Amino acid sequence: MKRRVFYIPGLDPHPPRRYRELYRSESQKQARISGYQVEQKASALKDGYGWSVSLNDEGTQRSSEAVIEILGWSDIVKTSMSSGIVATYWSLAKTAWIYIRSGTLFDLMTLRKGPIIAALYPVGFLILQLLFALLVAYGIAQLIELALPYLMPFALLNIWPILKGFQAIDHRIFAYYLMQDYAHSAQFKGAYAQDLKERLHEFSQKIAQACTEDWDEGLGIGHSSGAHLGVSVLAELE
Repeated sequence: MKRRVFYIPGLDPHPPRRYRELYRSESQKQARISGYQVEQKASALKDGYGWSVSLNDEGTQRSSEAVIEILGWSDIVKTSMSSGIVATYWSLAKTAWIYIRSGTLFDLMTLRKGPIIAALYPVGFLILQLLFALLVAYGIAQLIELALPYLMPFALLNIWPILKGFQAIDHRIFAYYLMQDYAHSAQFKGAYAQDLKERLHEFSQKIAQACTEDWDEGLGIGHSSGAHLGVSVLAELE
């Protein structure tokens, strides 16, 4: 079995080699669990980033080979994402207005509880972070008022380090990351930016070319935002 695999990542600013290393470590773990051998090596791709992998299962006497290519758009992600605190809250406000004005928010509320919670998680968590910072600053202001009333305005300065603290642990809670993802998808009200549209066309051409080559099977994979991008890419194929 010879398989050609195309993988479209989600809204991820990391370079394609990150996925190669993830595949390297996770495929070995799966091989140990399932009892087969897997070998990964550099591919002969001329204008893309990927790798070759071969699998041999002595138990079933089956073997397969695949060339996996990352259809990357991390460079576009980097230019569109802003990780600053003020920029993120501004993106929250703009995205919320787009959702409200377009009626999408009201349609969202008709879904089951699970999807609603998942969709509103970054918005709710960022608002809670801001409210917590404001409450702490207010509490400090009350204490200052008792001792040094003239320093009360400086209590507001405590808001910033608290928000910075929340931002520092976002790799665990992903509120900032998901908010940027939502903002990126909503900025053109569902349409693709021109640079992304051109990149998706390139992806379609790559897959179309692979369809003319000698492969037993083709497989397209999209993760997170890459899933709906993948639908657009495949829709362009004749």
